Amino acid sequence: MILRQLFFVFIAITQFLFPFNNEINGKFIYNIDINKGELYIFNNNLQLNTFDLDNGILKYSRQINLKKPYELNNRTWSGLYSGEIDLSPQVMDGLMNNLILKKNIDGEFYLFHDGGGLILSLKNDELNRVDNSFPFMNKFFGDFIMHNDKIYHFGGYGLFRTNNTMLLFDEGNSNQWDEVSYEGNLPEELNDGIASFFPLKVGSQYFLFGGNSSTNNQRYFNRSVLKFDFENYKWENLGEINLDLSENPLIIPAESCFYVFDKDFFYQIQLVKEKMLKFEYRREFNLQSLGKSQPYNRLNRSFISINKKGEEFGVISINDYDNKFVHTFKAHNGKVNTSILNKYRLDEIIDVSSLEEVPLFSVEQSRNQFFVPMLIILLILMINLLYKGLKSDKILNKSKLYHFENDELFFLDTKISLENNATEIIKMLLKNDQISSNEIVAMLVENGLSYDYASKVKNKIIESLNEKFEFITNSSEPFINISKSSQDKRIQILSLLET
Repeated sequence: MILRQLFFVFIAITQFLFPFNNEINGKFIYNIDINKGELYIFNNNLQLNTFDLDNGILKYSRQINLKKPYELNNRTWSGLYSGEIDLSPQVMDGLMNNLILKKNIDGEFYLFHDGGGLILSLKNDELNRVDNSFPFMNKFFGDFIMHNDKIYHFGGYGLFRTNNTMLLFDEGNSNQWDEVSYEGNLPEELNDGIASFFPLKVGSQYFLFGGNSSTNNQRYFNRSVLKFDFENYKWENLGEINLDLSENPLIIPAESCFYVFDKDFFYQIQLVKEKMLKFEYRREFNLQSLGKSQPYNRLNRSFISINKKGEEFGVISINDYDNKFVHTFKAHNGKVNTSILNKYRLDEIIDVSSLEEVPLFSVEQSRNQFFVPMLIILLILMINLLYKGLKSDKILNKSKLYHFENDELFFLDTKISLENNATEIIKMLLKNDQISSNEIVAMLVENGLSYDYASKVKNKIIESLNEKFEFITNSSEPFINISKSSQDKRIQILSLLET
């Protein structure tokens, strides 16, 4: 355990002494893999570079070649019928504004034209055209989606209006784009199409946040969270967001959340849990350094990364935000055509202790203000009436709620990921009907943690296990119960839920 801690400290010191050379020369586009912690940069020299986001080290550099330029044909790039293909760095410099880099589940990279249509693969370090369609289809500022080894494109702006079509690339057959038919009716927010929105895919659920609809020289801003289900091809309006986005705050989609950096507060929209968390900023942080999300503009490029390497060495996060980092590309003040990648730890931007849960949707906000007190009274009356009738019939088979075998913990049939300290705590609780908090802290100190850090780790483990237990089993009782000692109220007594 101690060796693991020392190794992690060594990694941290190494990153401090040998920082990431965050200067990027020339025009480029990028993509990230948040699970692998990798940043991919494709530049105007046709180089594809892979960086480790945790330490900034260049892992791979690939030179992409164009061996058969005639196969791209002269309709590929801007200018369309302009003659011979020219992919020199000078020409590519201008083309970068219209290209999008994506990585599929198999690790292969594609280049897409922002207007839709054109698809180029970077397979085997060669640039090859995949599609057999027009170079662009007037779907600028839409979104390319990878789902179940298929490529989709939704929305976009062109010919003075936005559209609401979902296209599917017929790869291996016609190699053209076909329109997908929706089931049911479209939400009103999509009737005139949408573009320049913030997309996020969680499993088969595809969420849209923000964006603009344009028709007849009129522009309308989308204030709702919209969801598309790839299983049944249906759209749904989840509700109008309880935020004022009129000043174009920075919005970053990542994992299953939208991160919103408003001028006054930071918001984390947790879509899976359907809740929104609100935080104050740290006074010493300059929010202007992050920038904003201007519509129909790709100049502000920001993303979230999550450092998961500490978990491999038994290091527990003190809070839910100290392993999350905000990255943003900014123009270099002293060098022409050079960008700088800045990196900020999220809990150094926000005050984690200021956490407050607020209503996610405006309807919920209004309902809470006027009807929640009345609902509370009605619920209390209903509970009192039903309690006696339900009490005698309510049987909870706790023995099936969890089990622990071979150092593996299951809540119902769901396996819970445990690190070493969590495993040791559960073993101690299984051996004893009751155990003091001090005994657990002492065990963690023996494993190499400082006293203060051991106490934080203990609290974090218990809180995390109880949250997962409540979410998975829907139990009203915690997995690890905390009470006060009858002899000394200052001492906490811990016990597992009885089976």
